Amino acid sequence: MWLFGYGSLMWDGWETRYGCHQRVHAVAPQHRRVFNKRSFERWGTSALPGLTLNLAPVQGGDAPCQGIAFDFPDAHQREVEAYLSDRETCHASNIDIHLSDTEITARTYIYDGPRLIEDALSLRTRARMILMAEGIAGSSFDYVSNVRDHLEQLGVSDPAVDELWNAVVAVRDGDRDE
Repeated sequence: MWLFGYGSLMWDGWETRYGCHQRVHAVAPQHRRVFNKRSFERWGTSALPGLTLNLAPVQGGDAPCQGIAFDFPDAHQREVEAYLSDRETCHASNIDIHLSDTEITARTYIYDGPRLIEDALSLRTRARMILMAEGIAGSSFDYVSNVRDHLEQLGVSDPAVDELWNAVVAVRDGDRDE
């Protein structure tokens, strides 16, 4: 079973409990990262929700989402999906991903429910959410920082991550420009 990770799944070591055979760089050509999912447990609370990643269809000139593909024994699929469905607050679905030399179908988590934020929410407001939120896994600031750092380690620059990170740093540092 292949699973595609594009946020905190890329770095926190969760996969070792489930007998992951390998981790490889992968691209989801028809999807892009979006920060549009509120976290009420891991990276925030119901009073101060964090902001986490989700996948959305690629539009126009959007760059495809690059992340990590995890290869698990098929016998662990039920256990892996039970853990991740709880963690990601949704069920897995199939998407096509590209590995270095082949295209495969992988499981991933795309949220479509009441935790989604409004598209019109300004970048500055999103940045403030990130700076105020902390949950059981850490702060929303750490989440965004870790995503950015791990993408950098892969040699990947993601415009959605970079744009939000720059806004978070500007708000944190007191920049009043929009």
